[in-house]
Amino acid sequence: MFDLLLRHARLVDDTLTNIALQDGKIAALGDVDGPALKTIDLRGECYVSAGWIDSHVHCYPTSPIYFDEPDSIGIATGVTTVIDAGSTGADDIDDFYTLTRQATTDVYALLNVSRVGLIAQNELANMANIDADAVRQAVKRHPDFIVGLKARMSSSVVGVNGITPLERAKAMQQENGNLPLMVHIGNNPPDLDEIAERLTAGDIITHCYNVSRTVFFGLTASCAPR
Repeated sequence: MFDLLLRHARLVDDTLTNIALQDGKIAALGDVDGPALKTIDLRGECYVSAGWIDSHVHCYPTSPIYFDEPDSIGIATGVTTVIDAGSTGADDIDDFYTLTRQATTDVYALLNVSRVGLIAQNELANMANIDADAVRQAVKRHPDFIVGLKARMSSSVVGVNGITPLERAKAMQQENGNLPLMVHIGNNPPDLDEIAERLTAGDIITHCYNVSRTVFFGLTASCAPR
């Protein structure tokens, strides 16, 4: 006997199917024979898919500026895995890790290269916050939780430091097994050319479609040189 049987579920290709679940896993698909403890007829009105993955969220609930609860933006919306994009640095990553163990949603983290994380908008304005040893120790403590690094490279974040925080971030990336590096872009400086020429394969640029001075595509959809 199955635990749950979903009848007439609509898939992303618009076909209808039956889905039987047992012990939290799909046990049968299509023409399903056999009883179930619970049967729900979706009547073709609901789409069913595998859990979604959101690779850019901010779900450290005690952050003072960007925050959500992991499960409210995760499992409650059909997203089963989220990656927090730099809400915490080395100073708060332990607390964040502990909080995520209470969530149903699978949570991973990009570690902010500023040890203080997002406690303010200008976490990279003070170069003393970029502590390579603190990053190294954090990655060592949480190798299965920290899946990359995050550097926010816009003028409101870096202050007078220009491109230097990104150069430090790239060095820390190499020191920590070439973890993926996500780079936030925003208002100049530094400009996009300065940022792009320092990135390597596997790096990620985020907010590239945001309406700001630093964008890849203009209103005519022409691609910027890089």
